[in-house]
Amino acid sequence: MNERVIEVENLNFSYPDKTIALRNMNFSVSRGESLAIIGPNGAGKSTLLLHLNGVLRGEGTVRVLGEKISKENLKRIREKVGMVFQDPNDQLFMPTVFDDVAFGPLNLYLEREEIEKRVDSILKELGLEGYGKKSPSHLSLGEKKKVSLATVLVLEPEILVLDEPTISLDPGTKRIFIDIYKDIKKTKLIATHDLDLVSQLCSIVVLMDKGTVIAEGACRDILRNKKLLEDHSLEVPASLALNRLKRQE
Repeated sequence: MNERVIEVENLNFSYPDKTIALRNMNFSVSRGESLAIIGPNGAGKSTLLLHLNGVLRGEGTVRVLGEKISKENLKRIREKVGMVFQDPNDQLFMPTVFDDVAFGPLNLYLEREEIEKRVDSILKELGLEGYGKKSPSHLSLGEKKKVSLATVLVLEPEILVLDEPTISLDPGTKRIFIDIYKDIKKTKLIATHDLDLVSQLCSIVVLMDKGTVIAEGACRDILRNKKLLEDHSLEVPASLALNRLKRQE
């Protein structure tokens, strides 16, 4: 049996204005798995992600690598769970790319030589070699998203959490990011509306709506269920629809 690295049990959460965001959420993620969380706007996907590293704390249980998230282990959990936000501007706040990527390692009190080695390595890996002295505010959206990803990968987390990673990207840049994510050999949890991305990256899908799990199963089974997707404001991804059409010819 595969080791479960994320376990969510009976999770409920309401915002201060009494809006119910999560209702009795239950699911798990096994080590090495790429799991997608899909659903319409307002389904609670981003709210759920923020529970996985303790930014939000609802009623119920969230375990990461066997540990129930608590005030005492929050720092350790956040070192293990790296989260990349939907908007890179929420993640980049330093004057240069180098400073942004080095910020996390500096807070781990790593040696300067080790920090520089890690930053240079991850920037090169993401095609950002030579970007260290640039201002993040002067970069394109795709470049900003790469830097945001670098700020997380430089910490060498065991679990990567991605919130709408391809939103607003042009098709060419989106393909580059899909290839990047394919090469990252970590447990991945991806919340997205981009079902073509899901079909290429994920093995398991959880469909959410109104804060609860509607369906969970193998990626191809969920993404081929036209009625299920349409009932929750989604569509069969173009890649699967095209394959189905070719088989009918």
